[in-house]
Amino acid sequence: MELVYDDKSHRDLIFQMYQDIFKDPEKFAEYYFDVIYPKNQVLMAWEGSRLKGMIHLNPYRMKISDKEFDAHYIVAVATRKEMRRQGIMRKMLHRVLNDMAERNEPFTYLIPADKAYYEPFDFVFVMDWTETKITGEEGEATGSLEPFREDDTQEVLRFLNRQIRSYDIYTVLNPDYLKQAAKEAKSQDGDLMVFREHGEIAGVFAYGKENDTIYVRLGFGTEEKRFLEMISRTFPGSKIEISAGCVKRGKKVPKIMFRITSLEALCRCLRSRKKIEFVLTVTDPVIGKNNGTFLFSASKDGTEIRPSSKKAEGELSIGDFSKAVFGYGGEDVLERHPFLRELIPLDAVYITEEV
Repeated sequence: MELVYDDKSHRDLIFQMYQDIFKDPEKFAEYYFDVIYPKNQVLMAWEGSRLKGMIHLNPYRMKISDKEFDAHYIVAVATRKEMRRQGIMRKMLHRVLNDMAERNEPFTYLIPADKAYYEPFDFVFVMDWTETKITGEEGEATGSLEPFREDDTQEVLRFLNRQIRSYDIYTVLNPDYLKQAAKEAKSQDGDLMVFREHGEIAGVFAYGKENDTIYVRLGFGTEEKRFLEMISRTFPGSKIEISAGCVKRGKKVPKIMFRITSLEALCRCLRSRKKIEFVLTVTDPVIGKNNGTFLFSASKDGTEIRPSSKKAEGELSIGDFSKAVFGYGGEDVLERHPFLRELIPLDAVYITEEV
């Protein structure tokens, strides 16, 4: 089996495999291959002249604490049905994780179809989506609601950046991001919408339609109650499922998983409550540069690590280290390694992209 990155000459073959396995609506699939595919990376697994599997790596710019990094969102992990359970996915994941490590990308992320596929590779949950279901109601809506226009770009970016700047980790928003969000929504028979009251932006959301249900994503409003009321009035009689940044009430659904790819790059973003040093052994069976005993030197400016020959104060997997520093399900790790409590967790994550 040969693992090769697509040079963009295999679009039709990749499109066919994508649709054979995922069966996306044609309009959305065309959007994905017209807008996302030209700028992403696709690792292909070949057996002779036959494509056996693929992984798509979609690029995003991420803000982590006060630093920005390139990161890749793993999507469309696929192996032909008759070729599953042959270790193809494992080999592809090992390859892309090590390639991202070589580029010093702090982490990669995905929405798992089944977490059991990814937990053995030290992917851990870092974010829940709060999902709320409402039914649209008739009523007079105050303010105005219009589709996003290019002239709105800077005003919308200022509004959204005010909403997300309190998060530790989030996708960097820029004009290209908004254009992509609008195109993606339109491919799902929706749009990117801007809500104004008294001439000022009071909410922004993207929506799509599937059967008789409206799905709202990338949603922010200045006030949750007004935001929900505005959406309800916009789609009277419709079932509406909302997963939006300003909606705090609803069902918590584990959604986003991270996998640290460069321990060194990630640690530079980790601050501590006070200056502290400790020696820790981190085990990473996939990425060699993360595997070893390191001296951690942490301060309010970040954490530097370097290999150490000293006796470690503890040992843990890269997955358990992730749980501790991302503050999601890591309490037992902190109990075993209390010195990690001095690191300020990067536990406020906001990612809503689905591709």
